[in-house]
Amino acid sequence: MHSVMTPLWITLFACSSGPVASDDPVAGAAIGPGSERPVWMFRLDNKQWSRSPSPIAHRASSLGLGVSRESLVLTMQCFWRDCGNESLRHSVGPPVHALTTQDLATWAPAMWRLIDPDDRVPIDTEIRGDRVWYYGTAAGVRGDPAKHRSEHTLYVATIQGDRMVDPRPVFRGSAVADPAPVEVAGESILFMTTKPGMEIGMATGTPLRLARTWPNVSVPHAMVVGEEVWLWAQTVRDNRLVPVRSISRDGGRQWTDWDAPLQTDDIGGCGNPVGSEFNGVPVVFCVTEPLMVPPP
Repeated sequence: MHSVMTPLWITLFACSSGPVASDDPVAGAAIGPGSERPVWMFRLDNKQWSRSPSPIAHRASSLGLGVSRESLVLTMQCFWRDCGNESLRHSVGPPVHALTTQDLATWAPAMWRLIDPDDRVPIDTEIRGDRVWYYGTAAGVRGDPAKHRSEHTLYVATIQGDRMVDPRPVFRGSAVADPAPVEVAGESILFMTTKPGMEIGMATGTPLRLARTWPNVSVPHAMVVGEEVWLWAQTVRDNRLVPVRSISRDGGRQWTDWDAPLQTDDIGGCGNPVGSEFNGVPVVFCVTEPLMVPPP
């Protein structure tokens, strides 16, 4: 999972806090620096990575990143207090929260609601154009969604205004999560976590089938830079979450060893890296959050 803790907005689904006046986007509460779950931005200029002087957001987790309608869309799970109108959760559907930008400097909140007849909650959301990819889990189930025992299903839905509609399954597996799709030379590749905290995989073809896996990493995300595919993931080094990258120069058939090009030691590590090339600039975001160690 993007986060090993239960997102606050999932917990709130189980107990209504009463109706509110509007259903405006609430992710504005996450914009700007803060000490709790800070979100950092890295950008590559002249072959050098630089980090934002301060976090661009905070109190967020389970990041996703994509481009839609000329905006960069950073989706996230809610760890702030107001996670959206709870009464509309039951009458319409669960919210998907995001921050958007057109210049990498100013950010605005966004929110959509998923219309799902089977009442699934969207986790690990990734927006690509007018589509959203996610892991759909049953509403009201407690605990880390990555560890739910029922078969996991990855879905894609279509964005229509402020709604996400017509969800359809695209991949199933015993523990899959964190869908991260990318288009390479007209071919769709879907990266995903296959064993939470332990392994990621790559699925190709129609229908999608698992083509290979990587051990000792989790939470993948892919971006296309020129003729290369950059695959990001997180791993644990010296009790810190560290973003690592592998590169393919032949459309996903061969991959380099993992490297760690982003400087995160002085911020306590940073996990859940997500990247995209936006307006010609490669950017990567990650979140510094508690490293949860499983009990012995």
